[in-house]
Amino acid sequence: MRVLKYRRASRCEELNQQGCVEVANGPGFVAVRDSTDRNGPVILVTRRNWQRLMQAVNSEAL
Repeated sequence: MRVLKYRRASRCEELNQQGCVEVANGPGFVAVRDSTDRNGPVILVTRRNWQRLMQAVNSEAL
């Protein structure tokens, strides 16, 4: 079993915010969890869908 290494989302780091999401790269997916509840649920998203989500978020932020 592979242990995922989570990191805080880069946008949260930029804004120095608490209560953001953490992400981890898995084999063919990105795992997303709440940084305030590390034992809580995890959402798994395909890499392609993660890229699409990040493109959409970034285009809205401009």
